[in-house]
Amino acid sequence: MADLSSYLKRARGGRVVQTGFLDLEAQALLEEAARAEGLRVAFFGGFPLAERKVAVLYPAEIPSVHDPVEVVFLEREPPDLGEAMGDLEAWEGGFLVALLPQGKKALQEAGFALLPPPEGALKAKSERVRTLVVPSLRVDAVGAKGFGVSRTYFAQGVKVGKVRLKGRPASPKDEMAPGDTLLAEGLGSLRLLEVLGETRRGNYKIKVEVER
Repeated sequence: MADLSSYLKRARGGRVVQTGFLDLEAQALLEEAARAEGLRVAFFGGFPLAERKVAVLYPAEIPSVHDPVEVVFLEREPPDLGEAMGDLEAWEGGFLVALLPQGKKALQEAGFALLPPPEGALKAKSERVRTLVVPSLRVDAVGAKGFGVSRTYFAQGVKVGKVRLKGRPASPKDEMAPGDTLLAEGLGSLRLLEVLGETRRGNYKIKVEVER
């Protein structure tokens, strides 16, 4: 796993710091640690529902940060580029891959032709099963991660009655169980399919179905 503490150390004092591509557990850990230090964190994966993502840590006074990820189309499968490469998806006649600039450079030097994604390849699917890592099974934690919004934003929606669990208004502290469905106004529905277990850091690995 990436050395998350080194990214946090570099971000202290107002610097903007970018990570390589991180797995689900590392994303959850970094987000929690960044919040504890008063830092903002933005995640970029290239694909609408990417699992591996790059994090950018930045101070609260900066309104937004640049997305460093680019998705390209390759006619043959690329080698593993570690943290320079994100999700890889098979597409008609080749592969779609999310890359950082150093990943693009490595593939070009290896003789790969980096082509733009075919039309429609990156459109969000209306329904998708995803595997997530969340700090708890609470409605606000699962809903925020599943719909790809901040926990604060999702909790505000819960507070004003825009989120329902099992047909009734949800509370942020309600815990979800397999089979439960969240309906969030303006975001869609999320069904918890399975709790796959706990990670070594005490987070939960879950499988959800999201419909927008």
